[in-house]
Amino acid sequence: MPVTTEVRGGAPGSEIVKAAVGYGADLIVMATHGRSGLPHLVLGSVAEHVIRHARCPVLAVRADESQTTREAESQKTRQVA
Repeated sequence: MPVTTEVRGGAPGSEIVKAAVGYGADLIVMATHGRSGLPHLVLGSVAEHVIRHARCPVLAVRADESQTTREAESQKTRQVA
């Protein structure tokens, strides 16, 4: 299965949908934090936008919260150093 990495500017949800159309994707797989309530209202949801606007099926997988926290801490450390 080919994998492509790409950097784009713009609204993340819209850019993911555009990329899927451009690549002729049969499926979009993406991680989600699974936020709800006030955090969801304030931050919105890229996954929700993609699910609502994509022409193909979307598989949203809940991110491992402990892994996400470790990655964020690691990134903070690299930025300070």
